[in-house]
Amino acid sequence: MSGPSRAVGAAGEGYLPLDIYQTDKEWVIRAAVPGVDPNAVEATFDGGQITIKAEIKPPADARPEQFWLREIFAGKVSRQVTLPEDAVGEQARAQFANGLLILTVPKAQPAKPKSVKIPVEAGGNGQPTQLGTIPPKK
Repeated sequence: MSGPSRAVGAAGEGYLPLDIYQTDKEWVIRAAVPGVDPNAVEATFDGGQITIKAEIKPPADARPEQFWLREIFAGKVSRQVTLPEDAVGEQARAQFANGLLILTVPKAQPAKPKSVKIPVEAGGNGQPTQLGTIPPKK
C-alpha cells in the first residue's frame, strides 16, 4: 500500500456515546462499546456519579501503516455522568449485549405515608385543660 492512511479519530481518548432514560422504577444507561471484551469494561457508582471505562482494541493482525481507511476508533474510552438523587447505586446491575453495556440503577422508592395512632393523655387531675397548657402539679 502506498500513501498515508486516512485516519479519522483513530488515536487518543475516545468519546463514549450514551443513552440515559428512566422508567417508573429505575434509571437505564446504555453505552455503545462495540468490539470490547466485557471483562475489559469497568463501571462504578460513587457519590451519585456513574463512571464507565473501556478499551477498544485494534485488530491484532493489522499495523497502523497497513490501513487504507481507519474510522473505527481504537483506544481508551470513558464517560462520567451524574444521576439524580433518587438513584440507588449500591443496587446497580450491568449486562453486556450486542455491543452495548446496559446499566440499570434502581430509583429510591418514596416513603409511603404511614398511619400512626397518637395516644391522648388525660389532663392529670381529671379536669379539662386548655390546649397548650400544662396542668399545675399538686
